[in-house]
This record gives sequence, structure tokens and C-alpha cells, in this order.
Amino acid sequence: MTPRATRLGKPFGSGLLLTLLLGLVAPCSAAIDAIDLSLEDLLKVNIVSAPKFAENPDRIPSVVSILTNEDIRLYGWRTLGDALRTLQGFNVTDDHTYAYAGVRGISQPGDYRPRMQILIDGMSVNENIYASAPVDSAFPLDIGLVERIEVIRGPSASVYGGDAMFGVINVVTRSGQSVGTEASLGLGSGANRRLRASWGGQVGGNEVLISATGFNVNGNTLAFSDVNGDGSSRDLHRLGGEDGGQLFVKVRGDDWHFSFIHAKRDRIVPTASYDTIADDRSHVESDRYTLLDLSKRWKLNATNELHQRLYFGDYGYDGAFPYDYSADLGDPHAMNVDKARGSWWGIENRLVNTGWSGHRLTVGLEYKGNWRQNQSNFDRGYGCINADMSISPTPCLDDHQRSRQITLMTQDEIQLGTATLLTLGLSYNNLGSLGSFWSPRLGVVHDAGQAGLFKVLYGTAFRAPTVYERAYATPSLAYGNPSLRPEKMRSLELSWEKRFSQFSRFTATAYHLHIDKMVTTDEAGVAENSAHTNASGLEIEYEQRWSNGSRLRTGYTVQHAAETNHGFDNSPHHMAKLNVAVPTGITHLMAGLEAQWISARLASLGTERIPSYTLANLNLSYAPSGKRWEVALGIYNLFDHRYNDPVALDSVMGVRRWQMPQLGRTALLSTTLHF
Repeated sequence: MTPRATRLGKPFGSGLLLTLLLGLVAPCSAAIDAIDLSLEDLLKVNIVSAPKFAENPDRIPSVVSILTNEDIRLYGWRTLGDALRTLQGFNVTDDHTYAYAGVRGISQPGDYRPRMQILIDGMSVNENIYASAPVDSAFPLDIGLVERIEVIRGPSASVYGGDAMFGVINVVTRSGQSVGTEASLGLGSGANRRLRASWGGQVGGNEVLISATGFNVNGNTLAFSDVNGDGSSRDLHRLGGEDGGQLFVKVRGDDWHFSFIHAKRDRIVPTASYDTIADDRSHVESDRYTLLDLSKRWKLNATNELHQRLYFGDYGYDGAFPYDYSADLGDPHAMNVDKARGSWWGIENRLVNTGWSGHRLTVGLEYKGNWRQNQSNFDRGYGCINADMSISPTPCLDDHQRSRQITLMTQDEIQLGTATLLTLGLSYNNLGSLGSFWSPRLGVVHDAGQAGLFKVLYGTAFRAPTVYERAYATPSLAYGNPSLRPEKMRSLELSWEKRFSQFSRFTATAYHLHIDKMVTTDEAGVAENSAHTNASGLEIEYEQRWSNGSRLRTGYTVQHAAETNHGFDNSPHHMAKLNVAVPTGITHLMAGLEAQWISARLASLGTERIPSYTLANLNLSYAPSGKRWEVALGIYNLFDHRYNDPVALDSVMGVRRWQMPQLGRTALLSTTLHF
């Protein structure tokens, strides 16, 4: 074990089953057996894949959380959102079309953009229409392929660009060797059926991983009180019904890496959103991702290393919205169709120099071209049905845009003595007609020995409004505002970490951030730049592991986020989280219990209040040693607690909707076979 005084070191498609598909793949990093790692050893793992920055979390002047494949197995997490909602500062909500991950008190209902950059092996998932990155089943990677999830809080715009205002989430995939030949089957509530087939190994001296996933869910039944127009209750069916699939291919050589991802999800939405016909299974919203990444590392000499990356992305959204226009047009089932198509490519170059004693200097240049950012909306067979029920022959929306971004960055990590690391970063981003932005960053990490590890981060960041926020406007839904200006943020973060042993640690983080021109919506639902936004909070967390495999992670968050004149919707002031996994007394059978308490939240632009709630989940996992199989039973919302989440303002049958009920108890039985 490295002594604390020197830890900082020296610088340096649809349907249940996809048909058999071939390809090539490789791991971003070697597999980690988290069971055998202490917290001390786990935190020595280099995080965030090249060509960004791969380094020990102790060197990063931000709070870093690492969730491992073993955590996923022990607690039965089904999605990325399940994992994130266990972390301090994160709040995950669901409107039965998408799940949304908010952080540090900013999670406005209907805001698709998380203001965090979400990566898979260093490759960005954020698309170029809504800048969203899904955390539910629309996330384009099967969670069974995840080796670990790295969460870096705080502004990282000087390294990762404008989508990283609040931090970075990097999902690292498993190595081909750790997967081998593997099949996973899940059966659960709502006729939830999921199947994954994966193979990993060596091909021509390169490590390869190929995986295909298919899923189909009939959905659940849940009572709603706002779809009849008179407050009476009505059961809606096929809630959460969906089907889709995911293909993942990666190959890794000694100094290069290739990844390919293709995924699609079709989600049934029977909730009468946007005043559509309630309980109509033809209301379907679909998301499709295709991502390709090729990276290469060049060792130029003893002190210079060049990282190059070429990437392509394509995103498609299709929404089919059924309306009953019997009274006005004599049509009981008119279909409004909404489409978005985004395509982009980019090239990135980063040079890392360690020739200057006590410094690690990085300079980079990135070009991203958004060559397609198209949105359209029309009424099938009509053209466009206007708000007054008149008909126009042209589509309601037919917007075509392009854009580009050029980023220049530099960062210097300076070793001051044996216990202090100073990080200075600066980026320049040119967004064409939206302007240019400088994003400086300053961080200090000081190892005070027995007193603990101290971190300070001051950073700035920006966020350009999306084409959806600027251009989406139809006769019946005027959301877009072409006058929107980019958001600008300043943030200060202080953290203290104390390790009582190699198996336990305590972390406390205080932060304050200020955002100018934050994009919100007014009472009419139109996007606008608000005045000033401030958010402050304190996050504390304690982790402990034991030699028998038991583990504990618990913490508490107090936070406050508000505009100049009022607080934010869906911004809980208090959150408490608990995750504990223990042996059951039956050999090889582990029980993972998690509990989350979320305090009351505002809704409906601050005019309504949603009560606090507590959720508990239980996962029983049985993995007998020496066997080629394992099985798990997850029970979610264990005590069948009834609660609501805030949603974007909507009108259903003349009733103002601002909340939606959430599912009660559900279960998932899954098994994994190793061949």
C-alpha cells in the first residue's frame, strides 16, 4: 500500500431477440475484481479513458465516485439511472416516457439536457438535437457490460466541453477476457423479457468483445386521476411497455481502440401526455443511436505522447401521437408525427508532455461538425392541424440546421512538493453564430497525511442552447426561442476526504455555483433565459468494506437551488441514501438492500408541493463458486410505496398536469450463464 504522504506521486433494433451479428471490439481497460479490492486499491484505478485524462481519482480536484460491476450485481441495478440515484446529489425522476437525472438541485421537469457529459469508454453519448443522454432503457449500452461507472462532479468544460457544466459520467465497459462467452436472461413484472448474448476473446492478437441484447416489455397497469377530466381514477395499461435492442462491438490493440454501438428503443406512452388519447398503445416514442469511435495513441518519444480520436454519431427520434378530433374534424384517431434527425462527426488531437520536471502539460484541438440537426412535425394525412382546428397543407415544423464547434484547450498539472498538486486549465470554444467562450479552471489537491485529503476546484463553464430549445415551435406547441443565449456558470467546490483504514473513507463536499442566463420555461412553456441562478449544498458520504464481502455506502445531501425570485421545481432540499450488502448465512447468497429518502419538492412552477417519499429495494444474488451460472432476484419498491414525481406542465382533458404516479412493487429474476 502506498504511504499517504506520497499518494499524489509524480506527474506523468426492435423485437425480443436481435439476430446474430458479427463485429470486433476491445476493452478500455483491464478488468477489475472489485470484490478483492479495498477502497484504497479501488481508488488507485485510473479513471476516464484516453484521449481525455486517465488518472488516479486522488489527482483530480473534484469529488469522484466509482461504482463497480460488483455493485451492479449486488444491488440489481437495471439501468444507469438506478446506479446514479444511489449517489449523493443525484435525483432521478420518471414521466413514463424517459427517466431524467438531475444533480445538485437542478433537475427541471421536461429538461432533456442533464448538463453533464455522459461517455462510454470516453466516447460521448450526448446527441446534437436535445443534448440528452438517456439513463433509462434508452441508454445504448446493456448494463451487464459495464465494468465500472466513474462520476466526476464539478465543471469540466476546460477538458470536456460545454455539456460538462456539472461534471462527467464515464461508463467503462468490461474487457473481452472478463466476459468470455456469456448469456444473460431476465424475466420480470409486466412481462419484462430480456436476453443478452456476449462473446469476448483474442482475434489476431487483439482483444475483442461482441454483444447483442434484445428486450420486450408488455408493461404495467397504474391508476391515473387526471385523464378523465373530472378527477376520477382510471387504470392505464402497458405503462413502461417497450421493445428494442442493443449491439456493442469493440476491438483493442496495444495502442488503438475501436468501438461501435447501435441501439433502438420503442416506448409505449399511454399516459395521455400532450393531451393525446389516454391508454392508446399507438402512442409510441422511439430513440435510435449509432456511435462509432476510433482512437490511437502515438508514443512520440520519452516525454511526448499524442492521442488522436475520430468519431461519428447518428441519432434519430420518432414520436407518434394519437388525437381524437371527432368533434372538430370527424376523425377519432388523427396521428401527429414528430421527428428529429441528428448526425455529427469530429476529430480530436491531444498532446501530453512530461518533459518539464514537475509538470504534466496537455494541449488539445478538437473539431466537431454537426452536419445534420433536423426537426419536423406534421399531422399524417393533413399536413398541419392548427390550434384553431384549421388545416394547413404544409408541415407544422420543418427545420434544418447545421453547426460546428472548434475547441482549443490546455491543462498543466504541477506538482508542488510531495503532497500538493496544482491543476491549471483553459479552453477556448468557438460556436460560430452563438459566439466564443473561454473556460478557465483551477484546482488544488493537498494530501495532509493523517488530517486527510483536501481538494479545491474553481471552474467556469458554458452551455449553448440546443436546436430544440431554439427552433422547436409548432402552431399547437411554441417551445423554441431563437433569441436564447448560452448559459454561463461559475463554481467553487471544497472537499475533504478522510480514510480511517484501507477499507473505509468519509467524504464531505461543499459547493456553490452561479449560472447566468440559465434556460428555463415560462408559464406558456416557451424556453427563455432566466436571470440569475444560484445553487449551494453539502454532500457527505461514508463507505466501508469488510473481508467477508459486506459493504456499506451511506450519505446525506442538503442543497438549495433557486432563481432570483423563486425555487426550482423537482429540487429536493434533503436526500439520504443507504446501500448495504451482506451475506445471508446461506453460502454464496448475498443480500443487497438500498434505501433512498427524498424530501418534498416543488412542482407546477412553484405553486404545488409533492410530499417526501422513501424507497427501498432488495436484491438477492446467488453466485456459487466453481459454477458456470449465477442467479438474482430483485424486488424494487419493496414496501409498495405510492408516490409521485414532478413532470413538465401539461394539459389533459382541460386539467393542468404537473405530477405523475410512479410504479409500486415490481420484480426481476435474472440469470447469467458462463460457457
